[in-house]
Amino acid sequence: MNSIFPHVFGQERVKQAWAKAIENHRMASTSIFYGEEGLGKTTAALDLAAALTHISPDKVWNENNAPAWLDDDEKKSLLYMLDAHVFYMKPLTDVLQIDQFRKLGDYIQHFDDSPHVCIIDEAQTMGAPIANAWLKTLEEPKENLFFILISHNLERMLPTVVSRAELFRFMPLDRDGFQNFVIARREEFSGLKIPEDIEKAYKLCAGNPGAALNFYGAGGESAYDWAKHFWKIVTFDSMPLTRLAGISPKTNRKELLRNLSWCIAIGRNLMLLNEVADEADMFSLITQEEREFAPSWADGKAQAAVKILEKAEKALRHSISVRDVINMLAVNMVWIRKGVHL
Repeated sequence: MNSIFPHVFGQERVKQAWAKAIENHRMASTSIFYGEEGLGKTTAALDLAAALTHISPDKVWNENNAPAWLDDDEKKSLLYMLDAHVFYMKPLTDVLQIDQFRKLGDYIQHFDDSPHVCIIDEAQTMGAPIANAWLKTLEEPKENLFFILISHNLERMLPTVVSRAELFRFMPLDRDGFQNFVIARREEFSGLKIPEDIEKAYKLCAGNPGAALNFYGAGGESAYDWAKHFWKIVTFDSMPLTRLAGISPKTNRKELLRNLSWCIAIGRNLMLLNEVADEADMFSLITQEEREFAPSWADGKAQAAVKILEKAEKALRHSISVRDVINMLAVNMVWIRKGVHL
């Protein structure tokens, strides 16, 4: 791991490109970090911002308690100022809003010639009107102004924006990189025995460090039990709507997000069991309970269920109530199990 990017695990090609660009003063004014959620794109953006602005990475992270504000349901700010030279925005609801860009534009007008970095998270939610309005800013940025756009889905981004940026693809960690991540942050993995369970965790998480934190961090074991109970209800229970509605008052938003991560992982295993049953163990960690669930979710039902679970996860991240999300899940999962793919 490069010392100037202390929080970034793996992604060696990306880090080497950044280090070379910074050394040669050739960093692109607009960069897009893309790849599946949980690979550390936001973490990397913070470290790169620190390097570009000559600020200590620990100052960018610790001064504003970055991990907390990224998950803080109570903060509704249009724009976060991590430092006088580092700005961050993410969607307030389902999409980035024009008011957020207007506020950022007001700050940009007063930037001096020292390096500044603007991080725009979930940039794939930037609508075409906003993207088109910002093309001139991206094409003709102020000197020493850098934009880092973070996207979980590059295909949803406006091609004219993508064409004006340098692209950096984030990949799952290899076995050694995953182990280094877990060991470095071992205090966050209360549900994981190190090194005994590293291989099992790597296989389950497919090298995704964010998934590892969800599965094996604080509350991970209880989340797995919740997910197994959820799948048992929607698979075998004769009154699933009533049973699921009864658990919503007992679960808060952060708990449900963690629970849904496990629900999705189990759903993907059900997909494997129904598509390549004999080879499923080669790709993931399969339990006996999942083998019992699998026949009820054949013929594309598991795929449809995973899509609904991912939709529920997104809704939770954008402030839809826990009760509404669970009710939505209950209704949809029942119909899917009956063969009606909504």
